[in-house]
Amino acid sequence: MPKEKKINFPEQKLATELSELQKELCGLSQACLGKLDTDAVWVFRLFEGITPEEWDDLSTKHDLQQWLTMSIDGDAFPQLRKLQKTLENLSYQTDHDALTGLANRRAFDRILDIEIERSKRAKTPLSLAIFDLDNFKSVNDTYGHTKGDEVLARFAEHLQASTRRYDLASRFGGEEFALIMAGSGVVKATQLLNRLLKEFKEIEFYSSDGKTSFNVTCSAGLTCFKGTINMTEKQLINLADEALYEAKSSGKDQVKVSRLPFVDNVSNATLVQANEKKFLFGGK
Repeated sequence: MPKEKKINFPEQKLATELSELQKELCGLSQACLGKLDTDAVWVFRLFEGITPEEWDDLSTKHDLQQWLTMSIDGDAFPQLRKLQKTLENLSYQTDHDALTGLANRRAFDRILDIEIERSKRAKTPLSLAIFDLDNFKSVNDTYGHTKGDEVLARFAEHLQASTRRYDLASRFGGEEFALIMAGSGVVKATQLLNRLLKEFKEIEFYSSDGKTSFNVTCSAGLTCFKGTINMTEKQLINLADEALYEAKSSGKDQVKVSRLPFVDNVSNATLVQANEKKFLFGGK
């Protein structure tokens, strides 16, 4: 049986002090509930005779990992690197979905707003797709939620691998995903989505006992914006969502393109048919 490491300071007294201070501060602030106040202060406490290794043991034992520490004796850089890594991890968790590793809805909303403004300034195309895995409830009901999670993670992996480095793939919520394609018009985006859906439905999944295989299809709604009219983030999402609803209601396993609002502004005097206008003005 491993011998318990001896700690050379009053461990219980220190743990009690920090725990009581933590409760007191949580009672004054919403930070402990994940809500940060606009006003905040740093609380410092000097502990003499404690090594970083001893602190790690104590903080794990008494659930005090949320306290950040820094050595003031000798080389401080290891502690600074540890602090930097902690902040990087927190930043990643804030913007990414835990299951799939894709950007989460928070990051999606922020990037879509940025790309809409960029499209308005440069008058360049911006395409948005929303995906929904077909009959996903039956996957959970038939094969279990663990297998359902596997399907979600596999689709996320396939989505990420099928897109360009500067596209943003995100988990929109539940079995819905979204893809922001800056610089892509409706023609190019449709080609990409059709290929993505075709390749995904060919992936074989297996039941937990390995005896049954199954495939999952996906539907997608696509819209495109060219920066020539006023368009909000919500309006663009609604257009993609309407196209997704059409794809689901007309048979699933397909891509549907929404009406393109910038095409609606083209004069009928040009005598160009609607489908031709979509191709001409949708970009590549």
